[in-house]
Amino acid sequence: MAPTSQDPKLPEDFLATPAPNITVSRINWIKVGLPEYDGSYAVVLDNVMTQGERDTLRTVAESTARDGEWDRAMVNIGQGRQHLLTEQRNCGRIIYDSQDAATRIWKRMEHLPEVQEIVRLEDVPIILGNGPANRGEVWRLTRPSERLRFLKYIGGEYFRPHCDGVYQTPDRPERSYFTLHLYLNDGAEISQLSGPSACAAGCVGGATTFHSRDMKNRFDVLPRTGRVLLFQHRGLVHSGDDVVSGMKFSARTDSLMFALERRRVEGAGFLGKVQLQIWTPARPLLPYFYDWRLID
Repeated sequence: MAPTSQDPKLPEDFLATPAPNITVSRINWIKVGLPEYDGSYAVVLDNVMTQGERDTLRTVAESTARDGEWDRAMVNIGQGRQHLLTEQRNCGRIIYDSQDAATRIWKRMEHLPEVQEIVRLEDVPIILGNGPANRGEVWRLTRPSERLRFLKYIGGEYFRPHCDGVYQTPDRPERSYFTLHLYLNDGAEISQLSGPSACAAGCVGGATTFHSRDMKNRFDVLPRTGRVLLFQHRGLVHSGDDVVSGMKFSARTDSLMFALERRRVEGAGFLGKVQLQIWTPARPLLPYFYDWRLID
């Protein structure tokens, strides 16, 4: 769904004070059985938002939908084209463009040491890729993207395995390297389908699942109200697991935007601006969907 022309205003006190009880857990890829991702960045932040704040954000986002309807989420297939590919992605979506909302959410967590370590990227090929690292590029965080995608999964809906792709702004020299996923209700494991946890949860299933590259091992991050999953785009194969019952609500921005601070060129010191291009593979390299450009 295209964003509406009106940007509804958030209450002035929305997320105006620090969240008092944020906890941070870094995903240890070796311990969770995905050693091929060792060194890749992914953290889970809990208690970023309260249930009341969640309700406010969702109400504002839903007010932008035409006739209150959630459109079906599309898949970006490149060159500005989108298609409905329900075999790959099947859920409802509202696009809400608000730099104010995105910035308020980001400010809730930007002070944390585990988050501060990614505001300036230098000599990290596992995040930037070998090319930028070899060229001595340094990228500095400028802002969270204003584009928030609110997603609704009902029983049987999913997002199949994929990698998030780098997005480059058409009008600014900015590009993305991280995905921020905010969960707006609780979820229970499928194994708890008939237990008390399932009754209390908003949905059963719906985990964000990281997969091994051979698709034999997995690690699940369950939905929890106010939880944020922050992880790098590059190389992390993940999916939105099937929602078995109930509804899953979440919001995501695939873009923490970075600008090039400097680039080392042999014999030429540092350059402040360079022409960037996004590489697109000629053929699939792995047996799962690769989103080399941002999925709207």
